[in-house]
Amino acid sequence: MEKQKLMVGYDLCTDYSQISYYNIEKDEPDSVELDGQAEIPTVLCRLFAGDEWLVGQQAVKAAQEGKGVPVRNFTTHIADDPMVDVAGERMEKSGLISIFLTKTLKAIENVSASAEIGFITITMEDIDLAAADALKRAIASMGMDAKLLALESHRLSYEYYALSQRRELWTHDVGLFEYDRHGLRYHHLSVSWKHHPPVVTAETTELKQYLDGHELSDQVPPEMDRKFLEAIKEVSARRTISTYYLMGEGFAEAGSGKSWMNLSLKQLCAMKRHVFVGQNLYARGACYHSYDQGALGKKPGFAAANAGLLTKDIYLRSVHKHAPRKLVLAASGTPWYSAVSKTAIIIDDQEQLIIRMRDPLTNFEQTEVLQLDDLPERPPKTTKLLIETSFQSETSCRIRITDIGFGEIFAATGKVWEEQFDITEAAAVPLQAGKESVIEATMPLEVFPLDMKMSGTRIFSLEELCWYLSKNVYVTTYDLFDEKMFFWMDKITGNHSLALAIANYKSAGKSLKEIVRLLLNAVDYLDNGEIARIYNKLTEMENQNPLEQMRLAADNYNRYGHYMAALKNYHHVVYQMSHDYEEEMTRQFKADTWHNMGLAFLKLHNLKCAAECMENAFELVKTQEFLAPYMYVLELMGDHERILALIRQEEITPDISDAILNRYKEAENQCRDSESNKKVQTGLAFRNSTSPEKYRDFVRDYLEQQKKNYDLS
Repeated sequence: MEKQKLMVGYDLCTDYSQISYYNIEKDEPDSVELDGQAEIPTVLCRLFAGDEWLVGQQAVKAAQEGKGVPVRNFTTHIADDPMVDVAGERMEKSGLISIFLTKTLKAIENVSASAEIGFITITMEDIDLAAADALKRAIASMGMDAKLLALESHRLSYEYYALSQRRELWTHDVGLFEYDRHGLRYHHLSVSWKHHPPVVTAETTELKQYLDGHELSDQVPPEMDRKFLEAIKEVSARRTISTYYLMGEGFAEAGSGKSWMNLSLKQLCAMKRHVFVGQNLYARGACYHSYDQGALGKKPGFAAANAGLLTKDIYLRSVHKHAPRKLVLAASGTPWYSAVSKTAIIIDDQEQLIIRMRDPLTNFEQTEVLQLDDLPERPPKTTKLLIETSFQSETSCRIRITDIGFGEIFAATGKVWEEQFDITEAAAVPLQAGKESVIEATMPLEVFPLDMKMSGTRIFSLEELCWYLSKNVYVTTYDLFDEKMFFWMDKITGNHSLALAIANYKSAGKSLKEIVRLLLNAVDYLDNGEIARIYNKLTEMENQNPLEQMRLAADNYNRYGHYMAALKNYHHVVYQMSHDYEEEMTRQFKADTWHNMGLAFLKLHNLKCAAECMENAFELVKTQEFLAPYMYVLELMGDHERILALIRQEEITPDISDAILNRYKEAENQCRDSESNKKVQTGLAFRNSTSPEKYRDFVRDYLEQQKKNYDLS
């Protein structure tokens, strides 16, 4: 049975924690209870017997009964002290948080036995890097995907809650009074409708001078109502407020008619303002965030501009479907501690990256230039970079760039460039002329190669496939687009649409050029001009006669080392151009065919047949282009008599013959000094050594390599 995916909000506080989930039927968050309580004490207890952990009310009870060691305050001051003392043992707070989350989240089984977390937003009063790291590690230890987790402060959860209500409740500003044993606090939301979406800013005012929290320990003082009234007047002066929310232990009885509030409540409700009392606002606000991001995948209907949130979009210029686009590395309104991203890009003749920072409220834009010094030398569009973005504070951005190569076509060097800069300061480095836009690369879901049988190349991404097709147009055949490729596309992209579209094109009888164009247009890699050139080449191939197509196939086999398959095709072409197509084929075409066929024989060490082919090519077109290869083969055979006879017969001048033979000697010297020849000579040296097994291993490996040249597939 398929499990129910719940969108969860979790308020992790020092004293009490709360869980909520989005109730689809009610179309709003609902509280989740543990042991009959919505407010779960943030307490752990490690039992003396069995070393078992209890949480919440059970932990409190067990500690009171002396059955174990209580652990509190493991969610606070993680940066200052990441450890906590548990009966003399120092334990990581992240580990304790993991235990607490794991055990308390079992409460969602009370919603449905088949329920599981589809997305979770954890909210805390304040979050820094240490707290964010601890929460991420805790979630990872639970086996949850990091993509299913979001972190936010109480301030942002309050905004999500308030602005997820019906519009009339936030036509103007919104206020939240929070009153507990830590005193009275006021959180004000200012809503500006000058922008779309509306911009919301939050500010917090401490009101401990009116109510500091000690009143909740004693009998309620008679002046509490008056003091709260004064506090209300202070924070609401010259403000138009639509709604007030009351939260905390001090307002627990506010809606019961038994509250200490009298004059203050009338002041709150004046001018037809809405007033709501509750204890789970933060958990429900986090739940609204989970529902928006996890279930709907949408942005909020407002733009937050608070302390702790990024105020600018950090982006690169790129192209999508041949149109300009922003490749966002970090979005404004994101909590800085959650603004962590990994993005793959491909650069095209660029030696720098221009990081752009735009304020969405003012449209003011700044730049930071990252110099990519000592880039590896590669052809255009074959350098793939991984950009990792993170923040040390809401203004301090850190960019780390790693060269990850271009699959196996161009291996990664692992070279790293790093830079840290303040997003509020303009770039001091002037922009250089040149290309700026990058190509957003796909991030394969799996390392799963597609083997190109003709060349032996392994392809790992859609961009690599597009590059391969652009460089090997004459190797591209209808059979390339088969079930194996469609499976590969599904495997690495997780998106069936492209594979399905190509399969439908093929089943509909579309031409090869139309199928290739569909693929190239679907991937943001080649520009319109490059795609048009490939399309035109494929059109030319379609218009070739059958013999030209057969020769092209033979040349492709020859190029990629399938020499026996090449010869099979060449023999057919030679026969046809001497019979059915004798009048249609030019002497140049025939000479090229004999020459290429000779190269295939040469690769197979069949010098006699290679010489015959080279001779036929030269007899058809008597140029140095065909004379030199013919003489090279004769030199390899050591047939100097035929070389001299050829020189006399064709009246070849000494300067030409000497130049050809000198190039042969140069090539021979280069071959002798090459790494491959040195390996062969090293292997042959084992023949007379005292290690015959090494010689056998060398011969076996050498023959295995040679056998591949005779592969007919």
